[in-house]
Amino acid sequence: MGGLNTTLLIGMQALEVAQGALSATSNNIANANTVGYTREIPQLSENQLSVSGSHVSGGGVSLDGIKSVRDQLLNIQILQQTAAKNSADTTSAAMDQLQNFFTTSGNDIATTFSSFSSGLAQLSSNSSNSASQQAVLADGQALARSFNATANGLTGVRSQMDTQVSQTVAQINSLSQQIAQLNGKLSQLSAAGKDGGTIQDQRDVMVQQLSQLTGITISNSSDGEVITTGNGSPLVMGSESYSLQTSAGTDGQQRVLDSNGNDITASIQGGKLGASIALRDQTVPGYLTQLNTLATEFATAFNAAQAKGFDAKGNVGKDFFSIPANAAGAAAGISVAITDATKIAMSSDGSSGSNGNVANLSAALTGALPSGSSPADTYSNLLFNVGNDASNASTNSSAIGQNLLQLTNLQGSVSGVSIDEEATNLIRFQTAYEAAARIISTIQHLNSVTMNMVS
Repeated sequence: MGGLNTTLLIGMQALEVAQGALSATSNNIANANTVGYTREIPQLSENQLSVSGSHVSGGGVSLDGIKSVRDQLLNIQILQQTAAKNSADTTSAAMDQLQNFFTTSGNDIATTFSSFSSGLAQLSSNSSNSASQQAVLADGQALARSFNATANGLTGVRSQMDTQVSQTVAQINSLSQQIAQLNGKLSQLSAAGKDGGTIQDQRDVMVQQLSQLTGITISNSSDGEVITTGNGSPLVMGSESYSLQTSAGTDGQQRVLDSNGNDITASIQGGKLGASIALRDQTVPGYLTQLNTLATEFATAFNAAQAKGFDAKGNVGKDFFSIPANAAGAAAGISVAITDATKIAMSSDGSSGSNGNVANLSAALTGALPSGSSPADTYSNLLFNVGNDASNASTNSSAIGQNLLQLTNLQGSVSGVSIDEEATNLIRFQTAYEAAARIISTIQHLNSVTMNMVS
């Protein structure tokens, strides 16, 4: 009787284990297309042998739990590449926008420089023609407006990046709070000996979303994951979250502060936030500095050429261009100072009909500026830098994207659900369930026969 009862118990345990395995398999199949779902596998272990006198029998099987299949090292690599990819994407999108302000559109600086130069050439051959004089004035105004529009466009992108900094910090804080809450739930489930695979999947999805916003470092503690920014400022420690803050700096731009109020702006890297800060504080200011220098040096050179000549009334030439005293606003503020075309200093000696100074005016467009190149070449260099940066950003985004795709595919082979594999498991566990049921029915039949023999 003891032997049959032991066998019956083994069969019942096997039936329960097979049922649990079938449940895990069916859950995998049901969530095959669920974003963030991690494949689950039943954890089986052999029970201790049963010894009764000289009789030794197997102890059967136990279902220790359901385990989600994860490769932590691979997950960390994906988080790093996700931060890099979103940083590259943000940079590439912004560079495409910035490049539009420099492309040839008929109103860009390169085109208006060319028109201004052509107008001066026509004026040189026909200085007494009022239409030619008016054309030079109009071309100068168009050139100034091109500088204004380009500078304002760059400043607009910088303002967008500044707004994006505040918005991204708010998103980071929201995700950090949710991750901390999930850490708390996972700790409670773990303490109760329950499986937290579903909660862990939810947390992993949010952690990946967080890595899209900024570079993060992850470690584990007894209370759950510890997440910090790249410089070590805490975002999540177990069930506690630590909010970042934003505050306007002396330049009016939003600075990022940690939970203790320390300025960590310069150390933020990766993700949307890192790219936004780099674009706002480095890339765009660099272009603006080059553009402002060009506007200042060119306007100064042209005004100096004006001063060498005389206008139609014999007066010494006055400034043709007006630029702000603050060099940082030169491109945005440059304008044509004169409104009367007869104020153009065409004459070299003050006599009527003289056009000797037009050559000096033209030379201001072709001669070397203090920075070392002609205005056209200086602008071409700036245009090349912008185009090259845009191309590099796009290439970088594509390269990181390919690497991330490879890692994601590899993760899918480890943690993702294979319908073919699960179909095989379904048959395997179904067969095990049927076999266990057969054991039980057989033992029950034998017990009935034994009882009948006794009676």
